[in-house]
Amino acid sequence: MENKLQNSVGFFFIAILIITLLGFYPSYFSHFPKFEGFSWAFHFHGVLALLWLCMLITQAFLIRAKKYEIHKVIGKLSYFVMPLLLFSFFLMAKATYTKNISVRQLSEIDALAGLSRSGLRDILYMGILYGLAIFYKSKTSWHLRFFTCTGLIVLGPGLGRFAFANFRPEVAGATMGIMMLLVPIIWLVIDIIKKKSPIPLLIFVIITISAIYLDGAGHSEWWQNFAKWIVINLF
Repeated sequence: MENKLQNSVGFFFIAILIITLLGFYPSYFSHFPKFEGFSWAFHFHGVLALLWLCMLITQAFLIRAKKYEIHKVIGKLSYFVMPLLLFSFFLMAKATYTKNISVRQLSEIDALAGLSRSGLRDILYMGILYGLAIFYKSKTSWHLRFFTCTGLIVLGPGLGRFAFANFRPEVAGATMGIMMLLVPIIWLVIDIIKKKSPIPLLIFVIITISAIYLDGAGHSEWWQNFAKWIVINLF
């Protein structure tokens, strides 16, 4: 199973890249080349997110081709790319908050609530998954699963935009649920059946459930207080 997974995961990453491009085409790529109304933070984040997906694709196919030394070199480049990607999530959260206040004229409460669905949580999620992938780089099965899950984190926004733009809300919601929760749960069950450690996929399932919770917690007192602190001290 592990060999099949290693040989096929690159195609999965390509699918994530395609869905991401399709999902962000109406709201971002269609504005090429002027990109009016977009700050540099959007471009910075877009470049880093696409670079990360391209690195995942490259790494997967290098393993498939047994080019392990090149794989290690590119892996070391991720030590620089990932911090920049995490920083870009912060910039996106700040830019979105500012736009919600100044352009969309949202109330401060609603703008703070919007941060619960922003890049702030992605900093934590991506940081955890990447950190674990690097920590367990000598444990191939864990390393592969944690890095695959970083691809799923990147998939979420693009898939959501594509699904809700092209399908009825109930179909789009089901599509998101299948890809972001059901598929990892099925993978988790298969790992258990195959006597593989359930920990990598279990961590991702917990992350997904916490993200679902945060989607509806934006107006809660604890989130409003936390987001307000972020805005005052970091924005």
